[in-house]
Amino acid sequence: MNLSALDIFVAERLAGVLFQYGDMVRFQVDPAYAQDPQRPTLSLSMRAATPQQDMALLLNPLAAIFNSPGQMRLPAFFQNLLPEGVLRKQIALERKCAEDDHFELLAACGRDLPGAVRAIPTRLTRATMTRLVTQDKEAIEESVSAAPLVDGVSISGMQPKLALILEGGRYVSRTRHKDAHIIGKLPTAQYDHLPEVEHLSLQLAQAAGVTVCSASLQPLAAIMAEHPHAAEDSQQFLAVQRFDRDQPGRLHVEDFCQILGVDPDKKYTGASYADMALVMQAVPGLGTAACHELLRRIAVNELIGNYDAHLKNFGIRYLADGSIEFSPAYDIVAYSVYLNGSGHALKFAEGQAKRSFLSPLSLRAFANRSGLLEPPLRQVISEVCKKALATWPALIAASQLLPHQKTRLTEYFMGRDIIAGLRARQARQSAKAAGIR
Repeated sequence: MNLSALDIFVAERLAGVLFQYGDMVRFQVDPAYAQDPQRPTLSLSMRAATPQQDMALLLNPLAAIFNSPGQMRLPAFFQNLLPEGVLRKQIALERKCAEDDHFELLAACGRDLPGAVRAIPTRLTRATMTRLVTQDKEAIEESVSAAPLVDGVSISGMQPKLALILEGGRYVSRTRHKDAHIIGKLPTAQYDHLPEVEHLSLQLAQAAGVTVCSASLQPLAAIMAEHPHAAEDSQQFLAVQRFDRDQPGRLHVEDFCQILGVDPDKKYTGASYADMALVMQAVPGLGTAACHELLRRIAVNELIGNYDAHLKNFGIRYLADGSIEFSPAYDIVAYSVYLNGSGHALKFAEGQAKRSFLSPLSLRAFANRSGLLEPPLRQVISEVCKKALATWPALIAASQLLPHQKTRLTEYFMGRDIIAGLRARQARQSAKAAGIR
C-alpha cells in the first residue's frame, strides 16, 4: 500500500505532516511546533480554551479536526485550501489527476496556497512512514511504500481566474518558485460584463463604509498568459491585489470554513452569520468592531443582491506583528444584475429560515445568538443605508455597466425594504421641515 505525505509549513515554520495512507488522510502535528507557546497560528480551529489544552489537542492525532471526514477528502482546513470550479479543472488537467484527487491537487498547489501555508513533498524514510502510520507503536508492513509527489496556485472560487504577476506593465503567469500577487478575474460568457459588475460592487461597498480589497479593471490584452478568451479591445478583466501577499513575504489568512472546521461542501449550511460573530468576539483584535463590519457587509450584500456570501467569502488575516484582523471584503458581486435571487446565502442564526432578508426578527435572532447589543446593530444598518442612498445612484450611473444593467441594479437597490423605509422617513422629515419654514 502506498503512502503519500506533504510537509505543512506556516510561514517558515514546520507545523506537521499531512499524509494519505489507504483511506486514511490525517494531519500529524510536529511535536516541536505543538510544544512551542510562540508558534505561529495555522488555524483558529486548532486552538483550545487554554495553552495547556492547545498542546493536548495538537498532539492528539485522533482529533476530528486533523482527520478526513471520509470519501478521501482532506481535513477541513486543508480541503478549504483547494481551488474550485474552472481553476480546479485546469490544475487537474495540468497535473494529469482526477478533480476529486484532493491530496494530489493540494500537492500541485502547495507552493502558492492562500495565506502563509505551504505544502511540500515529504522526504519519506522507513522511520518516517512508521511514525506516521503506527505512531511508532509497531513496525509497518514491508508492502508499504512511499508514493512520490511532484513538487508543485490555489485560489478558491467559481469564477474563471488566473494567478498573475505584474511585470513591466504586463500580467504574466506565476511560476513554480514565484508567488502570484494578483488574481485575474476573467470575463465569462454566462454573465455579461462580470468584471465590471464586480468592480462596481466593490466600489459600492467601500462607499457604504466597508473595507474592501484593492482591485482595478485592466485590458484583457495586457495578460501575457494562456486563457480561453479572445483579447478584444473592449474586454477587461478584474485585477485583484492579493491581501495575503506582502512582498517579499506572505501574510497568513484563513476563511470561516477553515476557522469553524466546515468542509467546503457545506459552506452554505455549516454555520450562520451569528456563529461567525461568536468567534470574532472571542478573538483579540476582532471583537465587536469586527462584528459590526460583518453586519455592514451583510447589509451591502442585501442592497446589491449578492446572494452568494457564504462562509468562504469571509476571513481573517494574521498581520506581521502577530495581531489578527477581519480581512478586507472580497468576492462581492451584485448578482441581482443577472439573477432573480432572494435573501442571504447563510442563516442569520440557527433556527432562522433560509434565504432571509434583514428584518427586525432576523436582526434580533442574530443579536441574541451572538450576544451583541441590538441598538448598535440597527445603527450600523442605518448608516450603511444612508451612505448608499447618498452615493450609489451616481456611482452606478458613472460605471461601465451596460445601460440595462444600470437600470436593473438601481431598481433592485431602490426596491429593498430597508431603503424604501429610509426614503419614506427622509421624505417625511423634508415635508416637516418645509412646513416649519
